[in-house]
Amino acid sequence: MAAPTPTTYSRTVGHYGFLSWNAVWANTDNLTTSVLVDLSAENYTNLVTVQRIKWIVTAGIEFTLLWDATSNEHILSSVLAPTEQQDIDFTWNGLDGVVKTAAGSTGDLVLTTTSAASADEISLYVWYRVD
Repeated sequence: MAAPTPTTYSRTVGHYGFLSWNAVWANTDNLTTSVLVDLSAENYTNLVTVQRIKWIVTAGIEFTLLWDATSNEHILSSVLAPTEQQDIDFTWNGLDGVVKTAAGSTGDLVLTTTSAASADEISLYVWYRVD
């Protein structure tokens, strides 16, 4: 069997984008380097800045968001247990958001999972800017 195929919706208007991503597992196969924001598909291909992330997960699965780079750069990892919606606004107090600083590769926003089990689910919402 294979890891689930996520249901996605994304929209970029000018420099600003929104991504809705949902996956439900039927087995224990984890995702490795599943691309969420593909810079090569954007009109602006230099940089993705993550501005805000909301997510909801079931209790048994964890995910990690990374920048695709020569040495992948960590952005966020979920933790087991909180099954209510979580929200991080990286533009708080006038900040620009989170950008890739590691060298090399595409700069795409990617996701990996651990501890997957049948019926696990992740719903993820990402607001971003491309330059």
